[in-house]
Amino acid sequence: MKIKDITGKEVIVTDLKKAIRQCKDCADSPYRMESGHTVGENHRYMLKQLEEIKAKNQ
Repeated sequence: MKIKDITGKEVIVTDLKKAIRQCKDCADSPYRMESGHTVGENHRYMLKQLEEIKAKNQ
């Protein structure tokens, strides 16, 4: 499956459960990306998409 990160780049997800865990683990990261967003903002953005996919699959 595919999602997009906060900058619009496509991310391929092969394991939904692991991707959700990784996004939760990094959700509070204060480090800045080149785009100006924090890594945490990016992971929270992707986490929302992943949780929507998980809800549809249940």
